[in-house]
Amino acid sequence: MKILIFGGTTEGRELAAALAVAGFDVTLSVATEYGADIADGDANIAQKATVLSGRLSKDEMVELISRGSFDYIIDATHPYATLVTDNIKAAADEGRQRYLRLERLQSEVSEDVIFVEDTAAAVKLLNDNDENVLLTTGSKDLEIFAKGRDYSTRFYPRILPMEDSLEHAIQLGYRGANIICMQGPFSIEMNIATLKKANAKYLVTKDSGVVGGVVEKIAAAKSAECKVVLISRPPSEKGYTYDEMLNLFGIADDAGEAGEVSGVSEASGADAKSEASQAGEAGANSFFPLFVDMENKKVLVIGAGNIAERRVKTLQSFGASIIVIAPKASEYIKSEAKDNKLLLVEREYQKGDIAEINPFIVLTATDNRQTNNDAMIEASSQNIFISVADQRDECTFYFPAIMENENYVMGLVSKDGNHAGVRELAQKIRDMFL
Repeated sequence: MKILIFGGTTEGRELAAALAVAGFDVTLSVATEYGADIADGDANIAQKATVLSGRLSKDEMVELISRGSFDYIIDATHPYATLVTDNIKAAADEGRQRYLRLERLQSEVSEDVIFVEDTAAAVKLLNDNDENVLLTTGSKDLEIFAKGRDYSTRFYPRILPMEDSLEHAIQLGYRGANIICMQGPFSIEMNIATLKKANAKYLVTKDSGVVGGVVEKIAAAKSAECKVVLISRPPSEKGYTYDEMLNLFGIADDAGEAGEVSGVSEASGADAKSEASQAGEAGANSFFPLFVDMENKKVLVIGAGNIAERRVKTLQSFGASIIVIAPKASEYIKSEAKDNKLLLVEREYQKGDIAEINPFIVLTATDNRQTNNDAMIEASSQNIFISVADQRDECTFYFPAIMENENYVMGLVSKDGNHAGVRELAQKIRDMFL
């Protein structure tokens, strides 16, 4: 499967690396040589993916998409790069390619943050005082900030260490002594030091999310007794978060398996394989759909990370009696155990656990291949159905996409392990009937 990713953002690079390691044919398109250098600094991208650099017009995007015959186009550009996103969507539509938006979650910010609609509104607010300002919105907005009163002496722009960005700032009239050229991520301590160096009483940022360091900026500003001016995000269509995108392509996340996206539990998946490899398994794994009363049925979950948590929640909604075995557990699972809503055994899985517990079904959700395999062998020897997180062909049942309303319950799995297809079809069904 061929995937084209637009964007040199942190999560865009991480997604490119994850997909490439999983065996997908990945091309990462970034705007600058600097972005390409950073991407190539990741060995997984450098060795397993193709990196293209250069700003592309819509027509150039169309030509690239047509030439590459990609199965998916992923927009991982910055949430404020609305023009670029419009071009990517238009190019994907023209090339009749599937478009997916990688969404960066917005930050949870405190009430004392000053919200403004856009950069121009931020400049207007800053013109009402004589205090120094640390600008952390990047080089693209420097021209607008240059309309601020006494901007050359009051404003301290923090930009990437790129020659063209520095030249642009100087040409706009910013003092060289005020220009801070640094590559993030920035810790709270680094932000505090920068604020003190600039003697800044205002910090201007965009809501670039946790990945963009907004949390660290706000914490630093609070410590330095500095006000935060936050430029609101432009409206956009909902996309997929990083974890949801991994799940969409059936790639293991920190719990080591494919899982649930936006309230829809996906079919349990294998190691992310090529589409052709998955299709080759279809004939051997044609599973009969069966709806079972799970009320008070005993379910053993081995592992207690994010994926296990989501599947536990799904099973709880159907009344299952759940036992979790894991040395560490998510906060939700620990809380449910404390409230006696499930049983948590805080240790590693041991051979013999399945025979002793004798559950109705078993789910493995660990990042340990040996543990998952041992559980599969024991469950099979006891004739107990098991869903194995990281190996599709070891499953004796698949955890389906579940769609439910007041009148209907629907389950959906893929014959060939195409999790993206499951996700898309499940969402269409939800939109039609739920």
